[in-house]
Amino acid sequence: MLAGEYAVLCGVEALALPVKAGQWQHVWEMPAKGVSKLIWQSKDADGSVWFECRMDKDIMHISEATDKEIADTLLQMLFYIKEQKPDLFLHKDIRIETECEFNRSFGLGSSSTLVCNLAKWSGVGAHAMQEKVFGGSGYDVAIGNLGRPLVYWRENNQPNWSAWQLPSEFTREWYLAFPGQKQNSRESLSGVKPQLNKISMDVALLQQMNACIQAIKTPRSLPMLEAMLEMWQALLSQRMELPRPYEILGLSPVKGGLCKYLGAWGGDVLLINLTFLQANETAFENMELLPWNEFVIST
Repeated sequence: MLAGEYAVLCGVEALALPVKAGQWQHVWEMPAKGVSKLIWQSKDADGSVWFECRMDKDIMHISEATDKEIADTLLQMLFYIKEQKPDLFLHKDIRIETECEFNRSFGLGSSSTLVCNLAKWSGVGAHAMQEKVFGGSGYDVAIGNLGRPLVYWRENNQPNWSAWQLPSEFTREWYLAFPGQKQNSRESLSGVKPQLNKISMDVALLQQMNACIQAIKTPRSLPMLEAMLEMWQALLSQRMELPRPYEILGLSPVKGGLCKYLGAWGGDVLLINLTFLQANETAFENMELLPWNEFVIST
């Protein structure tokens, strides 16, 4: 999410873009012999297996798992599917394999793409399953389904989106920086719920936030775009009582520089421009850096 983080839950528009790397899902279905089973295996970008589990899907019970917390979350998703599509699981063994094309610690949507893939396979609503299991705004599910940049907002508790583009000439000197500290979006949202409640009741603040988003959505120049991204970040930091990346990294703002969290604050991924990178090369030498235009779908 380029801008609109957190406040999207208060009705503010969010601007989001997909990345070129995704997540594959392969499903095999076979006639069951005895108690029907579901075998799950998840692979990382290098092909190594990072999670496995087996379950008796007749009673939705996990019999083996390499990570109980992940298995419990997966079970919630599969249980939701079974509630909606009970015939899908009848009289068959199922094997499902997933494989990310990106490092999971990057926080680029391994959960949301999993929701999209499971929804497409089973025929259930992706947004309904996302809300039931994970909560949040659902913008990442919309991105995962459409695979294109979009403006996303919630109205009457329903997801809405429209097409949007970010000119690639504006992002030629942008980089994604990965601190290697994966952020749990559910925990992040839970921690700022009181602040979000206050924002949702502040009409003047919501108008100010929406005006900022509109300026980012249709920028007249790169300096204006980067200045408005910094303004959004400063406004959100003040109202949400959250430290900006400058405070967390122990760095100072740079004239003409840009350093902003994308999505949940405190980890995952940073957006920086070349000006800020050149002024702080040492701070980023141990982070993986990817050129924005090589990794993000902007149009």
